[in-house]
Amino acid sequence: MNRRNVMTAIAGAPLVSVLAAPASTLSDDDVAAVRAVLQEYQAAWAASDADRMYLLFTEDTEWVNIVGMFWKGRAEGLAAHRAYLGTMFRGVPLTLQEVQSVRSLGKDVIVAVVRWSVGAFTTPGGDALPASEDRMTLVLVRTPDGLRIAQGANVQIDPFAARFDPVKRRSNAG
Repeated sequence: MNRRNVMTAIAGAPLVSVLAAPASTLSDDDVAAVRAVLQEYQAAWAASDADRMYLLFTEDTEWVNIVGMFWKGRAEGLAAHRAYLGTMFRGVPLTLQEVQSVRSLGKDVIVAVVRWSVGAFTTPGGDALPASEDRMTLVLVRTPDGLRIAQGANVQIDPFAARFDPVKRRSNAG
């Protein structure tokens, strides 16, 4: 083993042990609390009520939307969601399809990956988009007021690309 490999192994050892550390166990109450946040998020969306939705967020929240816009802090995220929930998403259904993963990253941090169904809508540029499936990753933190969203990112699931997922090995991959 040369010096470079030895130094890399030594320098990387602490990182590997941190990354390999098992996540904390979640209680049934924790999972129920995550589901309650998701249900309230869905209800606020259905009501086109960004103010209600942002009661679920921390003051320093960060959000990456479906097209890569980045909103830092509750004020930016709230302003953006007010604009979009009041226009192109007004009346557009958002339905929770599946909670795909919920895990703890320590005593006060929970990460959830969820799949949503979003109804058809028209963009501000006038493009009519069909209904879609989206996947959202949320980082939730414990606060005195319960779980709050500290970070979120939303991506649209591309059904064509999903056929070629090398992990899923779907039978319809061509």
